[in-house]
Amino acid sequence: MAVPKSKHPSQGQSKKPNDSHYAWDKITIRSCEREDAIFTKWDRVRDEIVKRIDLKYVSTIGCYRVGRKNSPRKGRPTIFIFGNHAKYPKSIEPARNIIDDILKKHKVTEVEVEFLEGQFRRHASDPESEEHEPKPKRDTEECGGFFHQDVVRLPSLPGQSLALKENASASGTFGGFFEVTLPGITEPKVMGFTCFHVINPTEKGKSDKAKFIIRKWRKEGIMPNDTMAKHLKVDHPSPRAVHEKTRALKKEVADIQSPTYMLLDDLVTNEQDIRKGDSIRYEADKRRLLNCKALLKQLEDFDAGFGKVWAASGFRRGQAPSIDSGEHRLATNYDWALIEVPRQRVGHNITPEGHVLNQSPLPKSFDNLTLCISGQKSGYSEGRYNALKEANVKHELIDGTVDSVTTIEHSVISSEDGTFFARSGDSGSLVYTKGSHVVVGLFFAGRTRPPCSASFTHIDDLINDIKGTTGATEVRLL
Repeated sequence: MAVPKSKHPSQGQSKKPNDSHYAWDKITIRSCEREDAIFTKWDRVRDEIVKRIDLKYVSTIGCYRVGRKNSPRKGRPTIFIFGNHAKYPKSIEPARNIIDDILKKHKVTEVEVEFLEGQFRRHASDPESEEHEPKPKRDTEECGGFFHQDVVRLPSLPGQSLALKENASASGTFGGFFEVTLPGITEPKVMGFTCFHVINPTEKGKSDKAKFIIRKWRKEGIMPNDTMAKHLKVDHPSPRAVHEKTRALKKEVADIQSPTYMLLDDLVTNEQDIRKGDSIRYEADKRRLLNCKALLKQLEDFDAGFGKVWAASGFRRGQAPSIDSGEHRLATNYDWALIEVPRQRVGHNITPEGHVLNQSPLPKSFDNLTLCISGQKSGYSEGRYNALKEANVKHELIDGTVDSVTTIEHSVISSEDGTFFARSGDSGSLVYTKGSHVVVGLFFAGRTRPPCSASFTHIDDLINDIKGTTGATEVRLL
């Protein structure tokens, strides 16, 4: 399959989304590079696209190098306009004409423009807790995630599941611990953290007063002195993860205790001779069985209570110091929550893979960096930083009118082997550098179909926003 050639504005326009152009298993998606003409002009091009096209059916606007696997030719810079184009194909041609005009104005040539299906969404495992958010279909993929047995053997384990106790079917990822220093208090408070949408409470079955408070939290965030937040109790690991692991272990126990195993066990118990091969297999199965039963007992006895929400961002937008020194006209999303964790559950910022997460030295530039997460769904995953920042569009109903609100986000492009960098359920994972394990941000959202990318809040922006919300004088990784 050849990569589509760039179209000149006069060559006629596609009237349908162009997903069919791409066999994604044969395509590479990379970040554009400084040698590309659009690299230094992208911010202006993107912002003008946002300003001039109709955003009603648009979800994300990004620019990438698109090429073919195993091809010696370099990929072509391509602007992808993700959205719900299949349902509204007539919106494509006017938007394409405007984008072609913008590219000509900025003297950018050899750039493909494609309209693809895809939605930007927050990566928790249950959309029901986001009544005021876009409503994608219920995600059922969390089942079968990466459950690490140390999550019930250690006080806590970053990279494993976390959920609001009242909404046990939904969950995200526990990111780790921050130390938060408050004015007039010598000893820092140790806080666990995840995304706000992971602990965003449901309105179902709530009183009008409770619904009012929940909506206020979503709009303005949760302050440290909010007495109502004590009702937002958290479990780590999530009840759903414990249930799924318990069910899997019970099935494994049943599979091990086959008629053959039970016969061998009876013979060994009665000190009867068995063949060497049978003896080796029996001893291996017996060890597996004992391990399964021991973990089942630990799951049964473990208290998953992980404290209560102390402060959170809500679904707020604000300026980001990491983007044009905070002077960019478009805001970024903030989506974080701090959890007041019982002392006995405080652990270390070490992932299930043994990566010790560090706060410094933060790279001066993220260009071409391989970034990683450890999430409860994806486990350990790698991707590449996208040097050209994406614009994400959220559609809000305000006074009976749909308003399109655009934000600029840092993002990671999935690896070239076609795997996802992050999946639903991974929200709250820390994004960190490969090798040095320096934390660069907090993962909170992305696209769930190819070509996939994941959005994260830069660590400096995250810390500054936490300070602004809580009044803290210092926030740092534990």
